[in-house]
Amino acid sequence: MPAFLSRHLSKIIIYASLIFLLVGLYYADYLIKPAVYSFPYLLYSVIFLWIGFLFYSICWGKVLGSEYDDIRNRTIMASAGLTIFGKYIPGRLWILLGRSAYVEKHSSHDLGPLSLLSFKEQIISIWTGFLIGIIGYNLAGNFSIGGITGMIIWLGMTPLILSNLLPNIVNRVMAKLMKREVNITPLDWHMIRRVVPYSILNWGIWAAGFYFLVQALVPYDVPLLTGLCFPLAANIGILAFFAPGGIGVRETMIVIYLNQLGISVGEATTIALASRLWFLSGEAFLFVVGNAAHVLRTWWRPIIE
Repeated sequence: MPAFLSRHLSKIIIYASLIFLLVGLYYADYLIKPAVYSFPYLLYSVIFLWIGFLFYSICWGKVLGSEYDDIRNRTIMASAGLTIFGKYIPGRLWILLGRSAYVEKHSSHDLGPLSLLSFKEQIISIWTGFLIGIIGYNLAGNFSIGGITGMIIWLGMTPLILSNLLPNIVNRVMAKLMKREVNITPLDWHMIRRVVPYSILNWGIWAAGFYFLVQALVPYDVPLLTGLCFPLAANIGILAFFAPGGIGVRETMIVIYLNQLGISVGEATTIALASRLWFLSGEAFLFVVGNAAHVLRTWWRPIIE
């Protein structure tokens, strides 16, 4: 990688992600103002959402801590926050590479191993979030064909994720494509034990926030099960590599799920569109926190030195 690109990679990703975010929102026409029936519930939803984003950063820190013990919390928070909009750049590589590039720049560790850790954190997050969401979908749809199929897929992928089989396949494929040895290691139980409880908390807090969001946007009570819609929809959006930030895919899944719970398609569509702006407020919150951590990190170092 050229020296200039290596030095400024994290900044390039930050600026590019903001541009793609604005373009994506403009063309997707998500800038709407839905009717709000309960502002207290809306406030609760935002509070839970923002707390969930703090746990999102903690999960990243726990993965880093499984391999390194010298990366400061300010660096972890800054790397997670400043690059959060990288998901809106086409392809899922950029958000994973962005936070790794930031840590590389502000630590003594190489980009390759850091990027692998970032990829592993994403796998653990999807694995736990999809499980939580598919359980909710099965309960909401009385174990429909779609819900049972999703559970079978999760059960089938779990041995691949937790064994050497999938990393070995990826290593062989990448070696043929790149004409050099690639050493992607499997998830180890030490990392899984460290990260999974926080990942479950992360998705659980976001699910609670989504429940309050739905309750704020409809004039009647909805079941608590509604909250589990978000982990499933969000992770299906993450897996849709063709959709930057899962735009469109996540919203479609939300409509399908909420309709299973008896919410009309019109109301579910409004909720799905509003949830994009709701979640964007959390991403903006983490971006601000990441900037503050970055400033604190660069301001504090000269003082202590």
